[in-house]
Amino acid sequence: MRFVDYVSIEVVAGKGGDGIISFRREAHVDKGGPDGGDGGWGGSIYFVGDSGMNTLLPFYQTKKIFGYNGENGRPKRQTGANGKDIFIKVPLGTQVFLKKSLICDIILEKKYLIAKGGRGGLGNFHFRNSKNKAPRISENGELGQNFYLDLQLKVMADIGLVGKPNAGKSTLLSLISNSKPKIANYEFTTLVPQLGVVKIYENSFVTADLPGLIQGASSGGEWELFF
Repeated sequence: MRFVDYVSIEVVAGKGGDGIISFRREAHVDKGGPDGGDGGWGGSIYFVGDSGMNTLLPFYQTKKIFGYNGENGRPKRQTGANGKDIFIKVPLGTQVFLKKSLICDIILEKKYLIAKGGRGGLGNFHFRNSKNKAPRISENGELGQNFYLDLQLKVMADIGLVGKPNAGKSTLLSLISNSKPKIANYEFTTLVPQLGVVKIYENSFVTADLPGLIQGASSGGEWELFF
């Protein structure tokens, strides 16, 4: 599977359903009171940490995520159904940035709220009063939260293999772990980190084969920082 550790996406939570204008319609009741129901909540968007994933590739292919809208209210003061929440698996170590500020660091296998769905609007039942017993007003549902986010995947490893290009780091990783990195007799065969699980009896740890160091890396050049 292709290794992707940085993506930009848009998330749009569901809109709340609209409240409605409705009046009781029953036999032998000439002027029924207001009974317009409220709209349901829009669906929220959650990320769920998954230890079985190691790439952001699914987000590279899907740049926009939309939540489900809530349903409009109904007569007889019935509230519309809530929009279904969306749960999206992401690798452990995923950091979520909004305008370059870290808002979420996904380090546990649990759900994290990313975008909240909009509140449903109120039906006309809520607007009745002593002066207006038959209100013809209701509320529209609120829009769900809408964010442009940057996702950055931290390499989750216990040990990192660091060295010059073509020094044999990938060969070593292939010998001590279950990883099968590309091995060739030229520099920069490894362009993205490769992970492997090393088992010693009942214990295990994760080792990362990192791209080779190049001259001037300590100065903080763009390519070095990307690695």
